[in-house]
Amino acid sequence: MRRSWGTTILVALTIGASGCDGVPFTKKTSTFVPSTGVCHATASDDRSPEAYLPIPCSSKHDVETFLVGRITGADGAASAPPAADSEGMARLHEACDAEAAVFLGGEWRESRLAMRTLTPSAARWEAGERWYRCDLLEMHAMDRWFPNPRANSLRGALTGESPLRYTCFTDPTEAGDLPPASCTGPHDTEFAGIWRAGPEVEELTDEIRDAGCLTTVSRYVGVSEQDVQSRFEMFWFTPEGEPEWQAGRLGVGCLLHSPDQALDASVKGAGRKVLAATR
Repeated sequence: MRRSWGTTILVALTIGASGCDGVPFTKKTSTFVPSTGVCHATASDDRSPEAYLPIPCSSKHDVETFLVGRITGADGAASAPPAADSEGMARLHEACDAEAAVFLGGEWRESRLAMRTLTPSAARWEAGERWYRCDLLEMHAMDRWFPNPRANSLRGALTGESPLRYTCFTDPTEAGDLPPASCTGPHDTEFAGIWRAGPEVEELTDEIRDAGCLTTVSRYVGVSEQDVQSRFEMFWFTPEGEPEWQAGRLGVGCLLHSPDQALDASVKGAGRKVLAATR
């Protein structure tokens, strides 16, 4: 059985050419470039120098900038910044994605983190700005997808047994919440991993998602796909409004759910022995 798990993300998490600066701008050359290694109190969509107010990451903040780069080549020579759904923006997402893994020490999609990619507005692009900026945000929970303020850097935040990582959960509530739980105590649901589609997949259908998560859960538990189908239900999720989540290749997050009996330990790599206990 498959159930989808939708989440909602802030509109501000994806900021491309359509955003406005919020201040008047006249045509003139601009040398403004945002800084890396700084934080921001809120996820504002105002990208003007006048509204740029970075703060130390030791201060309470929603957003951390971990990379700033320059848009070059054909993308940089274009008359307008890359549109949100363009190949040029996809390349910037991929650059941010690769650096995020190094910065964090792990895959941000497997955690309560969101990533966003910003570019100059159309007016500032016309004035000569060619930067792109990569930000990270900590979110409250998989089912509460809005920023959770923090007062330290996310550098290395996914190394080791990070509390930001998705692990185990209790049964979804009637309100649609998915409360986190310890994997060494009673729980019903476990995060099994991210499934990524092959390059031949242009659109994710429910059938493709189901098959991908079935493979992912089978590998996670260490049993056949038939055994998974006879013992567990599956959820999949893709945060809405966040193309960075899909940067590079389409994919979904996969969870397994034990509908009839709570689990007392993680089933990761447990094989058929633990599955028999869930009959």
